[in-house]
Amino acid sequence: MGALQLRPAKGDVKMKPERDYGLVDILDRLLNKGVILNADLIITVAGVPLIGLSLKAALASIETMLDYGMLEAWDRETRNWYKNQLMERRPRLAEDEVILYKTFGYIWYNQGLISSWRPGFWYVTNERIFLWRREPDEDLFETYLERIASVKTGTEIEFGKDREELNLEVEGRVARIRSSDVPAFEDAIRKALFNPRHQREPELGSWG
Repeated sequence: MGALQLRPAKGDVKMKPERDYGLVDILDRLLNKGVILNADLIITVAGVPLIGLSLKAALASIETMLDYGMLEAWDRETRNWYKNQLMERRPRLAEDEVILYKTFGYIWYNQGLISSWRPGFWYVTNERIFLWRREPDEDLFETYLERIASVKTGTEIEFGKDREELNLEVEGRVARIRSSDVPAFEDAIRKALFNPRHQREPELGSWG
């Protein structure tokens, strides 16, 4: 059997696109407006049609589909699932413990050959300060307010930039803490420490 050759029929007109779309244009179209695809396919064997396919697809961002009333059941189920997950994954508190302040941040971890900043959510309560991460559920740091000897802020140079830190001295050891808003974190700790139930006032100041 010789090679199959395709030749254009006489009088065929070559169609040219009015505009060349790049990847950015296509993504912008999909995310903002979406695209509806319709295709009808017929599979034949030896000239006999055997299988017919009618394909319809909507390609768009989740936000666009929800605006047009699509995927409502999926959105509702997904939101409920995340809500249940968040309800189940909460830091464990004592019966009379109240959260006074919460922020995302880090603590410096240094043990043996491993040194790194470990991320999580910082909590200041009327009883203690702790760093909790959701996955896996674990307290990375915890100290009760009465054990804090000093609270100091300062800066460390890292990669040529000044990084603001908060140092907590607890029973002779210093915990290096970072957060998105160190002054607000320090203020929350100060207010918790000046609670009348805590008899000992820690040292406040700065370093560096």
